[in-house]
Amino acid sequence: MEGHAEPAAHKPCLLIPIYNQGPLIGATIERLRDLGLPCLIVDDGSDAATAEVLDALVAREPWLALRRLPENRGKGVAALTGIAWARELGYSHAVQVDADGQHALEDIPALLELSRAEPGALVSAAPIYDDSVPRSRLYGRYITHFWVWVETLSTAIVDSMCGFRVYPVAASDDLAREHPIGRRMDFDTDIMVRLYWRGVPVRFLRSRVSYPENGISNFAPLADNARITLMHTKLVLGMPLRIPMLLRQRRAHREDAGSAAHWSQIRESGAYVGMWLMAVAYRLIGRRGLYLLLYPVIGYFFLRNGQARAASRQFLSRVRAFEQGAGAPAPGLKDCFDHFMSFGRSIVDRVGSWKGDINREQIIYNGREHLLELMERQQGAVLLSSHLGNIELLRAMAGSSPGIKINVLVFAANAQSINRVMKKINPDSDIELIPITAVDPGTAILLKEKVAAGEFVVIAADRTSPTAPEKSVRVPFLGHDASFPQGAFVLAGLLQCPVLLVFCLRRGKYHFFIEQFSDNMAMPRARRARLLREHITRYALRLQHYAQMAPEQWFNFYDFWAPPPGSDTSGAGAGSLAETRID
Repeated sequence: MEGHAEPAAHKPCLLIPIYNQGPLIGATIERLRDLGLPCLIVDDGSDAATAEVLDALVAREPWLALRRLPENRGKGVAALTGIAWARELGYSHAVQVDADGQHALEDIPALLELSRAEPGALVSAAPIYDDSVPRSRLYGRYITHFWVWVETLSTAIVDSMCGFRVYPVAASDDLAREHPIGRRMDFDTDIMVRLYWRGVPVRFLRSRVSYPENGISNFAPLADNARITLMHTKLVLGMPLRIPMLLRQRRAHREDAGSAAHWSQIRESGAYVGMWLMAVAYRLIGRRGLYLLLYPVIGYFFLRNGQARAASRQFLSRVRAFEQGAGAPAPGLKDCFDHFMSFGRSIVDRVGSWKGDINREQIIYNGREHLLELMERQQGAVLLSSHLGNIELLRAMAGSSPGIKINVLVFAANAQSINRVMKKINPDSDIELIPITAVDPGTAILLKEKVAAGEFVVIAADRTSPTAPEKSVRVPFLGHDASFPQGAFVLAGLLQCPVLLVFCLRRGKYHFFIEQFSDNMAMPRARRARLLREHITRYALRLQHYAQMAPEQWFNFYDFWAPPPGSDTSGAGAGSLAETRID
C-alpha cells in the first residue's frame, strides 16, 4: 500500500495506549526496558499530570516514542492509531501492552516466538487470573466468551477481551481502514472477531493477569457494557452472511487439530473456569444432580468432538480385539457415549473428593499396606499413575490417612488455578499440583527434597512429554506398540526411593490398587537403556491389565498408538536426561 514502509518479515515493536495512568506507566516501562524493543506510546488525551510523566520518560529513554491525541477518544482509537503508526515506521507486528502493569510482561518473548512461527496470526494472551480479579469483570467475560463462540461458530477464540496481544500490523490496519472498529472497551473483542472473519489465525498463550491494588481502570461499567452489548448485537447480525465461510474455517480448524500428533496439542476441557463452575454447581445441586446434568453437557461435546469419538472407538476396539480376537464386535455409538459419560462422572467425583464427600467407607484398598509401611518409616516414594480411572481420589485416601502429603506432577499451565479451586473448596487439602514444562534436573532436585521429607510424588507415566515427545520408548500395549515417556521412569530412578504403582477404578465403590514396583529404580549407566526399557515394559503390562478391567475409564482421548513427533520408533535410546545426576 502506498505511503507505508515495507516491513521486514518479523520486525516487532511495543505499543502502549494510555489514558490518565501516569502514576503506573513508569514501572511498566522499567519492566519492558530489557526486551530491547522500540516502544510506541499513544496518549489518548490524558490529563496534565500524565502528560508530564510521559514527556519526562520520552526525554530520558531514547527507545520510547510518543504520539498524542488532542482529546480522549477511547482505547480502540488509541490502539489503532498506534498500529497505523507502527506500519508507517515499517514494523510488521505490534505488541499491545496495558499501561497499568497488570499483565505478565515476562511472557512477551513467548508471545513473539508464537508470532514468529506464524507471522500472519493474531497472538493473544489467555488470562490466568489470581484472586485480585473483580468478580463482576470475570462473569462479564464468560458472557462475552459465549457470544464470541456464537459469532464465530467456533471455540477457537479462547479469550477475546485481553489486551495483551501481538497484532499483525498490515492486516489489522487494513481492517480498520475498511471497516469501523469499536472505539473504546469494545475494541479488543471487535477487532479479534473481525480479523477471525477475515481468515486471520488466532493463537493463544496462557499468561497470568493481576489487578494491582493501586490500579487505575478506565472501564466505565454502564457505558462500556452498553457498548459491548451493541457490539455483540452487530456481530451476531453480521454473522449469518458469513456462515459458509465460518463453516469452512471450522472444518479447516478441525482438520488442523486432527493432524496434531501429540496429546498436548489437543485442548482438553475442565480448566479453571470449568472446574470453578463445576464446584459451584456441586454445592448447589450435589453429586447426584450433577450426574443428571452431565447428559446434555457430555452429549454436546460428544456430538462436536469427532477426534475424541474416533479415539474412544479405537481404544475400545483394541481392548475387545485383544481379549476376543479379530472377530470381536466393533463398539457402537452407545459404547463411545458411555465412555464419554464415564469421563464426565470422574470430573464430578474429583470435586467430591476435594470437598471430602468421598470418604473411607466408599473406598476399598488393595495393597494399602505398602503405603502404610512407608509412612511408618517416614519414607517418601514415587507413585506411578496414569490417565486410567480417577487418580484424583488420592485426596480421599489422604483424608483417611492423616499426615500423608501428596504432590502431583502435571504438564499443565492451569495447575496453579486448579490448586486455587481445591484450596477454596477445602483449605485443608493435603494434595498439591506441581506444574512442570519439562522433566529436568531442577525438577529432580525439588522432588528429591519432597521425598526426603517423607512426602509422596505422583507421576502419570502413560503420556509422552509435551516438550520432548521424542524421549519415549515404544513397547507393546494391547497388541500394538505404543510410546511411553522416558522422563517419568528416569526421574523415579534419580530420586533413588521406593516406587509404587497406583490405580483407582470405580466399580460400584472406588477401588485403589497399590502395587510395589521397585525398592529403588537407580539405573547404572552401563545398563541404563536396557533397564529403562524393562521398567517401561512392566509398567505397560500392568496398565494394560487394569485397562482391561475398566476400559470405559480410559481417559486418553487421542490416538494413543501414534508415534509422537520426532520419536525413535525403535525405542532404543534412553535420552539425555538419563545422564543427569543429583546428589
